[in-house]
Amino acid sequence: MLPGLRLDRACQDQWRGSIKHLRPNRASDALALIRGAHANDESCAARARDLAFKRAPHGFAQHRSTATLLRRLWLATMAVALIGPATASAQDRLPDLAMATLKDFTIERTATGRKLLRYTATVVNVGAGRFQVEGSRASTAESEMSVVQRISNDAGGSSRRPTDARMYFAGDGHNHWHVRDLEQSSLDRLDNGVKVGSGAKHGFCFFDNVAFRLSLAGAPPNPFYTTCGTTGTVLSQTMGLSTGWGDAYYYYLVDQWVDITTVGPGRYRLSTTADPQNWFLESSEANNATWAELQLKKSGSPRVVRYGPPA
Repeated sequence: MLPGLRLDRACQDQWRGSIKHLRPNRASDALALIRGAHANDESCAARARDLAFKRAPHGFAQHRSTATLLRRLWLATMAVALIGPATASAQDRLPDLAMATLKDFTIERTATGRKLLRYTATVVNVGAGRFQVEGSRASTAESEMSVVQRISNDAGGSSRRPTDARMYFAGDGHNHWHVRDLEQSSLDRLDNGVKVGSGAKHGFCFFDNVAFRLSLAGAPPNPFYTTCGTTGTVLSQTMGLSTGWGDAYYYYLVDQWVDITTVGPGRYRLSTTADPQNWFLESSEANNATWAELQLKKSGSPRVVRYGPPA
C-alpha cells in the first residue's frame, strides 16, 4: 500500500469484489480496474493495486511473464499516485479588481440649484483570471437575482462560489442588468477626514469596454464580455471583466457624481473602491481603491492636487 493512504472499508469491499473476477493471463483486466479506480478515487486505486498484487500469483500463475505483468501494474498505480486525478493539481486563476486613475473632474449645476462633482471611474481586472459573475432567479416574480462568482483554473475548468451580491434590472434609466454596489465612492475633507459626500451611483453594469493593460498574461486582444444583458425577463444573466480589461463609468452618465451643494471651498479626497464589501474572491485585496486630492473652488472646475496609486 502506498505510504500515507488511509482506506476505508467501503473502498476495500468495492474493489476486492472486482479483483475476484479477473480473468487469468489478462493483464488488461487489472490495468482497466486500476484506471477505473483512479477515475473515482485515488485511494481506491491504491487498494486495487494491492489486491491485484495479492491475486497475481494465483490468477496469473500461467502468464508467460508474471514479472512483466507486475511491473506494468506497479507503473500504472505509481502514475495514479504521482499524477493523481486531473483536477487535483489545478490552480485557481483569480481576478484582481482595482481602480484606474480617476479623471474628468467637472462641476454640474442643476436647474434646481444643486452642485454636483462629476468624474470618470474605471474598474479594471489585473488578475490572472476572468472576473465573471452569474445571476439567477427562480422566476420573474423575483425582482432581483442571487449572484455566484465563477472561478476558472489552469486546467481549463471552473468552479462556482456563492456570494452576497445581488443583480437587478434598470433602476437608473438604463435598461440593463446591474450588480449592486460593485463600486463605492466617498468625498472626505483633507484636514480632518470628515466625510462630506458619497457617490450617487449604486448599480453597475460592466463588461470589456476599456483596453487597460493587454500586456498581462492571458489578456485577450479583443473584448470577451460585451454586454450585461438588456432583457429584463431572463432568469439568468452573466457579466464580467477579462484580464487586462476595464469598464468605465464616464462623468456624464446617470448618477456618476457626488453632491457637493453644501460643501465649501477647500481640499478634499475623492476615493473610489472596487468590491467594497469583499463579496468576490480576488488574488489581492490591497489594490481595490484609488483616490484623487482635489481643490474645490467657489466657482470653476476642481483642480487635481495629487493622485493616489493607480491599478
